[in-house]
Amino acid sequence: MSTRLSAAYAEAVCTLTLHPPEGKPPTLDPAVMDECDRVLSEIEARAAELSAVVLQSASPKFFCAGANINVLETINRDSIGPWVERGHRLMNRIESLPVPVIARVEGYALGGGLELAMACDLIFASSNAKFGQTETKLGFVTGWGGSFRLVRRAGLARAKELVFTGRIFDAEEAVRIGVAEWQGPPDALAHHLHEFLTAVAANSRGANREMKRLLESCTRATLAENSSLETAASQRCLGEGGDAAERLRNFLLKGRAKGSASTPLHRDDCPG
Repeated sequence: MSTRLSAAYAEAVCTLTLHPPEGKPPTLDPAVMDECDRVLSEIEARAAELSAVVLQSASPKFFCAGANINVLETINRDSIGPWVERGHRLMNRIESLPVPVIARVEGYALGGGLELAMACDLIFASSNAKFGQTETKLGFVTGWGGSFRLVRRAGLARAKELVFTGRIFDAEEAVRIGVAEWQGPPDALAHHLHEFLTAVAANSRGANREMKRLLESCTRATLAENSSLETAASQRCLGEGGDAAERLRNFLLKGRAKGSASTPLHRDDCPG
């Protein structure tokens, strides 16, 4: 049986939940990947309505354990290439969503499960979360961009240590080495996620979309190229579809209502 994926929309947030078969961890196979693609198309079409996407698991013990065992039983030298490419397309598509994407990790995120979490913009983890890039234990290498994203998050030397040993590490270490951005007890995780989503929703969706593109480009662009990219993004924020002009106008009106135009605004009023 395959893991199912559900999508729920509430308060401008799309929550994606992996539902494993009873007694099993969530895993990935062609069926659930196809469902992911369908849902991602829906999110892309509705992106202007959304402030964030949250990816989580219905299992308290597993976020995702990677590839479904039925896939592993049939994999061979001929089929491994298309399987790797299929996973790359999915992870890249998640990473490229035009809204912030947060992985809410509780329990184990192993192998492809960790690659799935790292395809998200941020990883918020429960203190019971466990992480591992464990492919070498089965004689495999990372297949869905894990080598690239693990180095980007933890650095080259630390990534080597983690994959050479295939060891499993806890949420506290994940935050310390940069694999995750936050960790805490399950109830605190829910509170932190709510606070984060509230703060994101208060800001411009268009500006966050542009900032996501800019930040991702910084791994490839030079400083001079960044200047051109920021110029173009700034123009889009002030153009059709952007809300910078309206937000700036409201900010200035608020400042003038508090005093004369020559009176400095209180620092709490400043947008940055």
